[in-house]
Parts: sequence; structure tokens; C-alpha cells
Amino acid sequence: MIWDFSDGDLAFSAGLVKFYLDVTRRETRADMRILDKILSRNHQSTGELGYFGLTGWWTSSFSAAERSYMEETFCAAGLPARAKPLTRDRGLVNYPTAASLLTVLADRLSEKVEDRGLAAKVLVQAEERAMAEGDVLGRYFVYHQMIRLYSKWKSEFPNAVDLIFAACHKQIALASDAARALRKLRPDKPLPTHLGYVQASALLEQEGRLEPAIDLCKQAEAEGWGGNWPWRIQRMARKVYERGNPVKSVSSSGITPV
Repeated sequence: MIWDFSDGDLAFSAGLVKFYLDVTRRETRADMRILDKILSRNHQSTGELGYFGLTGWWTSSFSAAERSYMEETFCAAGLPARAKPLTRDRGLVNYPTAASLLTVLADRLSEKVEDRGLAAKVLVQAEERAMAEGDVLGRYFVYHQMIRLYSKWKSEFPNAVDLIFAACHKQIALASDAARALRKLRPDKPLPTHLGYVQASALLEQEGRLEPAIDLCKQAEAEGWGGNWPWRIQRMARKVYERGNPVKSVSSSGITPV
């Protein structure tokens, strides 16, 4: 059984995606303006996908009908009628990196069960671009969105648990670098809740692997991530005591790559 997101959890997760756009936009807006001047190119005619060199991937990965539907789904309220920010009208929205653009597209495709395959495919490309560009926060939020997608539609993905564990492992492996990046951007703000730690520890607990789950919670707390870690640790420690036969950790974190 997989830990379920409440409406509040989902709203919080969506808010983190918006937070990612805000913090990266502040850091990169000036650099993007300078780059535009140097290149002296009219990106308006290529849309956001063309600007980031994603047109080839877009046309080869999706059918014409899928592309039309995704463009329509992406368009947020308030944009001009018949606007096509993905493929034609760049500048109507402002995304500083390829990963941020694709993460938001995947987020909007995550609302309907029938769109889950499209969202998953977009996130694969988002991860590839974030890795290629050394975009630490991009990867952090891509994995966050992967966890959300596979958890929300867990009954529709036959290997949902493996997919969630894999995304959690990747986000946890990136935790220290992501924490440094977030503290640099927001030195006066605490770190947000780390969904990878939360979900992985919940899955381990449900599987009865309490000691590895406790290890993860302690690790998240030590790194400074938001979350009610002492309460989680105490609750699971009580279960270990009551059971009287604690499970040994497979590794120091209790989670291994899938």
C-alpha cells in the first residue's frame, strides 16, 4: 500500500513547483536577457520549446493530436485566445530553464488519469535536460513531480511502487546539493519539506521496514529539511519497541536504487 496525498499535500506540492519557477527566474532572468542580446535572434516565432531546442524531441515523441492537446492543456488562464506559448508565442510566459518548462507542462498533464503517460514522458525529458545542464534545482523538482505523478495515479501504474522508490532515491541522493542551492537563493528561509524523504520513509514503514524508515527521517532532520521528523521517528520507534524484533537496515539509508 502506498501513502496517499491529501488535497492539502497536493496543493503544497504544486506550490513547490511554482516556488521553483520563482527562485530560478530571479537567478537567471538577467543572464537570459544578456544572452538574447548576444544571439540577436527572434525567439518569438519558435515558442518556448524552440527556444530551448526541444522542437525535435516534441515532434518525434508525440503525434500531431497529442501535441495539439498538450498545447491546449498547457495554456494557463489569462493568456490570449488561441495562444500557443509552447510552439509559437514565446514571451507570454517566462521559464528560465528547459527543466522548469517541462516540469510545469508535466504538472498540468498530471490532473487527468488519461494524461499520465504523456506526463511521464515529459518528465523523462525534463530529467535528461536538467542533468545535461547541471540544473540541480531542476532535477530536484523533476523528481518531486515524478513522485507526485506516480503516487496520485498509483492504481494505474502497474509498477508504481518501484517508480516512486526510484524517484525518491534520486531526490534523496541530490538532497545536500539541493539544500545548498535553496539556501543560497533564500538564505533567510527554512528548507521546504523534502517529498522524497517523506514518501520513501512512509513506504518503508508500510512494508514493516521500520529501522530504515527511521534512518531516513533522521537523515532528513539532520540536513534541515522541513517536516515533523521527531514525531515520525518517535512513532516508528514505538512500533519497533512493541514488536520487539527490529528489522536490520539493508544499507545506511534503507533505500537502494531500483
